Amino acid sequence: MVDNQNKKDENTELECYSHDEDGYNSGSDCETYAGEEQIEYKVYDDKHIHDEKTVDYFIDENIWDKIGKELKDYDENDMDMLKWKSIEDCIEFYKIYAKVKGFGVRMGQLVKSRKDGHLVSKKMLCRKEGHREERWINLPDRKRKQRPMCKTGCEARIKFKFDEEYQYWKVEKFHAEHNLEMVKPTQVPYMRSFRKINELDEIKIKSMHNSGITPNRMMRNFVDEAGSSKNVRFISKDLYNFLDRIKREEVKDGDAETMMAYLDEYGNLEKLFWCDGISRTDYKEFNHVLAFDTTYKCNAYNKPFVVLVGVNHHRNTVLFGCALVVHEKEDTYIWVLQQLIAAGDGYKPLTVITDRDKAMANAISQVLPEAKHRLCLWHIMRNVKSNGNKSFHDGFMRCANKCRTPMDFEQAWKELVDKHEVEGKVWVQDLYEVKEKWAEAYMQGYFYAGMRTTQRCESMNKTLKALLDKKVMLYRFVECCHKELQSLRWKEGHQDYKTMDEQPYCDGVLATLKSNAAKIYTRNAFSTLCKEITYEGFYLVKERELQNDCMCYWLENVEKEKSYLVLKNITHDSMRCCCMKLESVGFPCRHMFAVLKYEKVKEIPRGCIMKRWTINAKEDGLEKKDECVESDNPTTVQARGKPKKIKRQASSFNPTHVPYDEDDEDVTLDLHKTFESIPKKHCDQDMKHTDALQISNLAGYMPNTYKKDDISKASYSNELKKMKTNPTVFDWQPNNDW
Repeated sequence: MVDNQNKKDENTELECYSHDEDGYNSGSDCETYAGEEQIEYKVYDDKHIHDEKTVDYFIDENIWDKIGKELKDYDENDMDMLKWKSIEDCIEFYKIYAKVKGFGVRMGQLVKSRKDGHLVSKKMLCRKEGHREERWINLPDRKRKQRPMCKTGCEARIKFKFDEEYQYWKVEKFHAEHNLEMVKPTQVPYMRSFRKINELDEIKIKSMHNSGITPNRMMRNFVDEAGSSKNVRFISKDLYNFLDRIKREEVKDGDAETMMAYLDEYGNLEKLFWCDGISRTDYKEFNHVLAFDTTYKCNAYNKPFVVLVGVNHHRNTVLFGCALVVHEKEDTYIWVLQQLIAAGDGYKPLTVITDRDKAMANAISQVLPEAKHRLCLWHIMRNVKSNGNKSFHDGFMRCANKCRTPMDFEQAWKELVDKHEVEGKVWVQDLYEVKEKWAEAYMQGYFYAGMRTTQRCESMNKTLKALLDKKVMLYRFVECCHKELQSLRWKEGHQDYKTMDEQPYCDGVLATLKSNAAKIYTRNAFSTLCKEITYEGFYLVKERELQNDCMCYWLENVEKEKSYLVLKNITHDSMRCCCMKLESVGFPCRHMFAVLKYEKVKEIPRGCIMKRWTINAKEDGLEKKDECVESDNPTTVQARGKPKKIKRQASSFNPTHVPYDEDDEDVTLDLHKTFESIPKKHCDQDMKHTDALQISNLAGYMPNTYKKDDISKASYSNELKKMKTNPTVFDWQPNNDW
């Protein structure tokens, strides 16, 4: 047996592999030591080493009983009795031994056969083996603070050798003596040797990282799952190191280059605007109202981030585009609006909602001179309150919201200013000068889809700030924005599904009409419509008169001395009301429903159905949308060359001028057709009436909605509270008193 073994040793050529990663040297000819290899295991003390997995390491499953002592007390003779099936079992065993003993380990020299390359020996060392080399201690140009000394020259080690004859692993050398104090069991989890982010943990961390979850929240999630911090296999530092490796891999070509590779081929980072194909399609369908705002500190450079949003057929927020700019000057906003219009093939919004930023206002007047500029009412209210006049802002809402005609507003404003004695105040004069941009009395007939604030932008900004760390790099910033965009589209798809899958139960007043409307409108739009129908009972038709093809209806409010005028065009199956809600919000008003009930009509007139709120709102863009889903890459629009030729754009219009194409069988009210500039004769063909009842003057029949001294009764209303807590919902409830 001995002769055969000597012969085998003579014929076996060995190759020594050294791993010099830490820069330490023990003095051996071929022994330099690798960084600590980390292997996951579950054993923490002697009583756990008898589990089935541990017993399966060894050739002899009864070895524990034969030795008959605790693992931490094993000596050289005990180690000689152990035989393992694989080198991995050997390593894991010594890890268990080190853990119950109270010291850390790292990998040492390994030797492979030159003949076929298989591993024949492996050495494992105490973590404190060796000494730090002098060349790493006295660096003359050291920039970082020197790390604490942890090497003590400990000689404890073990060497495993593969038995070629019997095909198992055994201990060749074992030194149990340490020159250091053993670590307490409660401190063992902190040792680097016993910490590891395994493959499953890496997958979870990458997933949370891509979702914008911060490292602190990630760690709390792992602690919650494990029950306590001591049960987590790693510490926060390991997590941060792993995330740092991910970031280095992602930005190996540089942050700017990586972000631009994510977007397109251009490399100018002064101003960026991006939107993908689906956003472009959404803009073409729902560009009638645009809200945009800026936010800061969402990225490592603290650059202004511009969000441009609108509202879709489900009354949900839809993102048209994003821009990252250097400053908030007029030329910057001009550039952003130009890029949006170019990306949307020349379509221009009818109404633009912003805060009181002067640079934005100047940019809108230059790029969109024919659009109605509306100021965010939420920002107006906040500015009013910030001036310290608490009682003033309680009555301000009555002026902004309750007054439906310019005459009512002027009277209410005068009473408000006189009551609070603020006449001559600069901030009061500034508000009055821009009254046409925030008071409902001056918004009659201008389509704004129910949006009166920029809170949809604010909500988007808040979501991004929650997803992104303020130190996030540009490439990650763009990627997270795109993921949020995908989330919005997922919600829209769910709303599409609910609209097609669910059929609302319709009862009560105008049940047949509701059932018909449910087949036309999306579920959220239908809900808004039903709320308007509930108010029709307050109005009664007192008189009607046929004038050519136009039937005129005079209605009275049963509770208040107010009269309303509704016109119905018999030829084109359309209606108009002096309250102008159809033109402003896109839904038939309660006065129209009172007329429909009076006439026992079972369907909403086709001329009163605005396409943007219907199930088929995106019918023309479905094919393009499907193409974009297959290739969901953002498209960056650069300010280079001339923009594309404008196909359609908003013009100065009288909102009551609603054209219809007599050759078009579908007379559904489509905003792209509704608000284009048209010859005056088209209006006359639509609604013929007497000179005393000109369509252009229909808004003049809106009754006064403000009574003298109403301001003195103003108090902190529920409406104002709702405005402060949930301004996005408030967009859709401008007034219950039409």
